[in-house]
Amino acid sequence: MAVADQRRVIIRSTHPEEWFSILLALVASVAGWVYIGYFPKFEPISGVYWAIPVWFGLIYLIVQMAFLLLSASQVRALGVLDSIVAIIPLVVGLILIALRILVPEKLALSSYQLNTLAVLIVAGAAEFLLTIWIRFVVNRRTIGFGGDN
Repeated sequence: MAVADQRRVIIRSTHPEEWFSILLALVASVAGWVYIGYFPKFEPISGVYWAIPVWFGLIYLIVQMAFLLLSASQVRALGVLDSIVAIIPLVVGLILIALRILVPEKLALSSYQLNTLAVLIVAGAAEFLLTIWIRFVVNRRTIGFGGDN
């Protein structure tokens, strides 16, 4: 039985780089929802603050690209969970837009928060597309339908 235990290989569905990417996507989604949802009328006094959401979005994308490329450089199986979770920030942004359109009296956003919402949607869409592109192009993953010929 000891030999069988030594030969057994534990296969994890995700790797540490992917876990950091998943955690960052979930934190960005929750932070965006809380910041925009609970402070819809926030408007900064100075003009410098208008650039803060854009810089946060850019830093988020750079860190996500680093995690994605680090996981893509490994010669091992990659999990699917990272690809699924990558769309959550985009979905949160789209839900906030839907709430803004359907219930404008409850979620009347200031122009600063509309800017923040646009950054959340653009960064979420860019991260999702980067994740899918790196998984399918860089790692040469494919989706098969049916049998091989």
